[in-house]
Amino acid sequence: MAKGDHWWIQNPLPASVFSKPEQACLANGIYFEARSESVRGQAAVAQVILNRVRNPAYPKSICGVVYQNDNWLNRCQFSFACDGRKKRVNDPVAYKTAQDVAMAVTAGKIFIPEVGSSTHYYANYVHPGWARTMQKMTKIGLHIFYRTYGGGWS
Repeated sequence: MAKGDHWWIQNPLPASVFSKPEQACLANGIYFEARSESVRGQAAVAQVILNRVRNPAYPKSICGVVYQNDNWLNRCQFSFACDGRKKRVNDPVAYKTAQDVAMAVTAGKIFIPEVGSSTHYYANYVHPGWARTMQKMTKIGLHIFYRTYGGGWS
């Protein structure tokens, strides 16, 4: 926990995050949101997803976080989950990397202090209105990471 990180970052992840279905949801999140990024960039996306699992304001499972509001066309938490396009893994090598990153971040082998307790990110080619209400943490690859001011309720 770094200075300014929210208290909930210390919440332990439930044991279920190591299950095959939960790891598949995390790998999907990494692959479809960040497969063109470096391993560090992919790990940062995974860290945000796991931060949301720890945060009391979000669902308590990886799949719940990744697919939250997936029935709201283009208005869900992770764009790949609700953009209306069928998801296909076309690059098995990249998907294997996403799986490896998912497990490493879940197991705590990778933690990026600059991302810290960030619960949000976006690609630098979009400009969401919510970014003005949050603290910018860092930029890794094409993604810019943010944390809330109020611990998850701002």
